[in-house]
Amino acid sequence: MVRRQQTRDATLTVTAFARRHGLSRSTLLHYHRLNLLRPSGRSAAGYRVYGTEAGARLARIMELREAGLSLLNIRRVLDSGAPLGDVLEAQIALLNQRVATLRAQQRVVLSLLELSTRRRRRALTKDTWTEMFRAIGMGDADMRQWHSHFEKTMPDAHADFLHSLGLGEAEIRRIRAWAVA
Repeated sequence: MVRRQQTRDATLTVTAFARRHGLSRSTLLHYHRLNLLRPSGRSAAGYRVYGTEAGARLARIMELREAGLSLLNIRRVLDSGAPLGDVLEAQIALLNQRVATLRAQQRVVLSLLELSTRRRRRALTKDTWTEMFRAIGMGDADMRQWHSHFEKTMPDAHADFLHSLGLGEAEIRRIRAWAVA
């Protein structure tokens, strides 16, 4: 009975230990398979149990994971005494390289976005076509005649043209019907 009470207070099962630290049970078992985190012992029933020392080691593992270190590097630091400073300097170099890669990708995305925006600004809209038609002296009747001829001679091209203006389906149907009425 004393052992059971001691186990309850001083150690936790895999699941309880994982919950306490906000991890999944499978993560702890993975750490165990990698010899990164070993249980403090076994319960009377043979289950893995984790105590205070395992909790401290797990806190350190989580801290180093948050810094982006690989599990292999964490094990090197914790088990072989690899200088933490050296590992962290290598991590900074890796992060700088990733940041440079992300910045390059950002520049490409921004240039593509700018190109796309420029194309949209250059695209002719219904209003710009109407302005051009009016600028060359076309009135409503002339524009209707233009649409009518376009619809009768090349109905698919006329529909494509109206879509290219960014018009909705209802307005396209209305214009096409107006053109042949």
